[in-house]
Amino acid sequence: MAAAPTALTPSRALRRPRRLDLRGLLGVLLLLAATGGSIGVWSNLSDSRGVVVATRDLPAGATLGAGDLAVTRVRVEDAVYGAAVPAAELPGLVGRQLAEPAHARQLLTRAQVSSRPPLAPDRMALTVPVGPTAAVGGRLRPGDRVRVHLTTEKGKPEAHTTVVLERVAVYDVGFDERAGAVAGGAGPAAAPRGPISWATLLVTPEEGRQLTQARWAGELDLALLPAEGNQ
Repeated sequence: MAAAPTALTPSRALRRPRRLDLRGLLGVLLLLAATGGSIGVWSNLSDSRGVVVATRDLPAGATLGAGDLAVTRVRVEDAVYGAAVPAAELPGLVGRQLAEPAHARQLLTRAQVSSRPPLAPDRMALTVPVGPTAAVGGRLRPGDRVRVHLTTEKGKPEAHTTVVLERVAVYDVGFDERAGAVAGGAGPAAAPRGPISWATLLVTPEEGRQLTQARWAGELDLALLPAEGNQ
């Protein structure tokens, strides 16, 4: 028996067919995209670490000012981060000098920042040749305080020793790398540092004149002194 046909009423005839609300769907998609982007940004920030960068090109020897440095966040390997200067050390960089040039927006590395004390306007750095036996066995370090002795006519009965400079700071020290390479053999890992061969001292212009005169008058010895607070 055939089914009875459904009567078409006015309400059925006027009902609109159902359609997808495109505006609502677009809003949901935009919300999902924004949420995903926020999660991605948060993830990137949580994985990044703050480091110090130079804001402009700086030559070697430049004294760092607050405007020369900035902090940025980067995602780098642990080895790269270990060589860079972390953001927490930014305040301590102001007033320090660069040992190597730095370029704008470049990560600043620890090796680029000099460990030597900055030169004051009334000071100059003067280098004198010294060997291990005349420089505390070669154990001098930048920042040490030394007394400079001069010995004339060394090895003779009339030999005489005087104090040239009572107390000066060590600015830098150098070593005979060629001797270290010969002693260590082939390969950079096997080559130890050679013996000390020179020391650079921070002196006033008058002390510099005395030190230069003493250098050519006889042999110099550098005696290590206690730190300022341990005298």
